Amino acid sequence: MGSISEIIPQAKPDDLELVNRIQNGERDQFRLLAERYAERIMRMVRRLVPSKEDAEEVTQDALLEAYKSLSRFDEKQSSLQTWLMRIAYHMALKHYRKSLKSVPIADAKQEWLDNMSDEEADEILSDTSSDRLSLLEQATNLLKPDDQMLLSFYYFDDYPIKDISQITGRDGAYLRSRLQWIRKKLAQTIKTLEKNERQ
Repeated sequence: MGSISEIIPQAKPDDLELVNRIQNGERDQFRLLAERYAERIMRMVRRLVPSKEDAEEVTQDALLEAYKSLSRFDEKQSSLQTWLMRIAYHMALKHYRKSLKSVPIADAKQEWLDNMSDEEADEILSDTSSDRLSLLEQATNLLKPDDQMLLSFYYFDDYPIKDISQITGRDGAYLRSRLQWIRKKLAQTIKTLEKNERQ
């Protein structure tokens, strides 16, 4: 008969246990952390770095940076996942900005956004007809990468504002205000695209 450890599967160590092991000299344990989070980090990086090869490189660089910086991780400040995403987010953003070969699209005129009520923006964005969804996708693609990522974190990945604040380095009040601004900008862009289609 086999030993107990052969019969009962071993529980996988949690993040903090792995961090402690790595910090105590078991450096090979970082491979387990990398395997645990690489795919999630890669998905986030791909939003800013469309090339699969470049995204893989940014992901590897982010994990290497996390390995070198692990002594600075503070579990009281954030979860390990949030800390890793912060490193990857800033690396992906830096890569994106270096790769820009054209002038970014200018922000919508502020007065247009000031004249749009939250209710009007909500009405435009809640329309799920195929035409509107197509225009929403176009409008989203016209946003700056920081704003696209903020939308993704909040609406698609369901990160709370506190975690987004940790990842992006922005405070919660700014993020809430920016999300409201982005919603209005999307709605205004959809109106503009619709108007251009009719002409």
